[in-house]
Amino acid sequence: MSLQIKTYQYKITYMGVHHTLKINFIMIKKIIICLFALLPVFGSCQNRWQTVDYKGVSVQIPSDWGNKNTVNHYEDTDITEYQVSVWGKDKTINTLAIQWIDVVIESDLYIEAMIEMQQERFPMYKHLQFGEIVDVDFLGFNAKKCHFYGNLMKDVSIEGEYIAFTKNVHTYIVLISGDKNFYKSDDYNHILNSIKPNFLGNVEEKESNTKTSVVDDNFTRYEFRNYSLSVPNTMELRDENSFMSLGKEIMKDKFQGIKKIDVGDFNFVFQPAGTDDVQNSDNQKKALALYSRVLVSYQKGATDDFIRWNDNITYSQAEYNEVNKTFKDNLLAELNKAKQMGMNMELLNISDIKIAKNVNKFVYIEQQYERKGLKGNVKVIDYYLHNNDEMVKLTVSYRISESNLWQSDFDKIIDTFSFTTKK
Repeated sequence: MSLQIKTYQYKITYMGVHHTLKINFIMIKKIIICLFALLPVFGSCQNRWQTVDYKGVSVQIPSDWGNKNTVNHYEDTDITEYQVSVWGKDKTINTLAIQWIDVVIESDLYIEAMIEMQQERFPMYKHLQFGEIVDVDFLGFNAKKCHFYGNLMKDVSIEGEYIAFTKNVHTYIVLISGDKNFYKSDDYNHILNSIKPNFLGNVEEKESNTKTSVVDDNFTRYEFRNYSLSVPNTMELRDENSFMSLGKEIMKDKFQGIKKIDVGDFNFVFQPAGTDDVQNSDNQKKALALYSRVLVSYQKGATDDFIRWNDNITYSQAEYNEVNKTFKDNLLAELNKAKQMGMNMELLNISDIKIAKNVNKFVYIEQQYERKGLKGNVKVIDYYLHNNDEMVKLTVSYRISESNLWQSDFDKIIDTFSFTTKK
């Protein structure tokens, strides 16, 4: 099918008032980016069902599928996008996404923009065949549907449908797809027929547990419940509603479901500023081309599980060698786990551990190493900070070829760290 960039004029009813809104094809493409984080991934179907409900929009899915709800607001268009994403947790490619926006647009435009965005963002979609957009009845609504099929990659075939329709002042699109055994199966039809698009209204934003304050022109301080630190303004705290967060949850489910690998999680992830910027696609593309992370994980223990916040750690040479070996063995085990998950994280070199205190007198153990990355080798520094009954692992990493962008500021982060209560 041939897709053209168009500008459309729509009638919108909001708060009882009719408005006219001009929305062009590029604008619609921009607001549907989250759906494309739900690339076909490995999943399965069972005959036992669970109901996923997000503010009145619900669907029945197999009991062993994962799911995540997201919401994003686009300031330039004043449009809010909601999404329910579901996926299986093992080796088939069956997935579903239900997305809706708080504006009425033509259903065929929604589908066309979806297809072009997928082909633009994920080249593998250029190998698929897309049928004509046709009129259908879906759940009693006048809807548009587009069938697609083909090979995403060698020996990985997929078939599915886009279905778009309008209810009240919201436009919905459903993307369901999977392998040949799933497409049009009883499970496939059950999922589609179980969808209830009864959106109850705007989602209230959760009150953040994180307080921020500007330290200087280059750093922002983040105050979490148990600790605080300052992070360069070249980094942003990942939004739990972002497509990066959605992709992470899908992959975590895959590895735990398929490989039976316990995937550790981080409480907070900082990434290059602009990565979650759905308002500015150019800014987002620049951020996605870079690689750097600041990762923070928190562990709560019992009294005296860890050393005190400012203990002076003294080891004999034999004791140091034993502790150093333990840290190296643990790192090798982590990287081996990543290898099982299909991640290219081959260890290139590793330094001996270092024990020191930051400027706030908090003691830490530091471990540095270099590993392979997708687009170049990566420098990683792990800091382990202890506080009697709690421990934080702070990790900073960046592509070595981009050291000029990150190293100087990242080296300062450890000195900004403090536990809320010294124990």
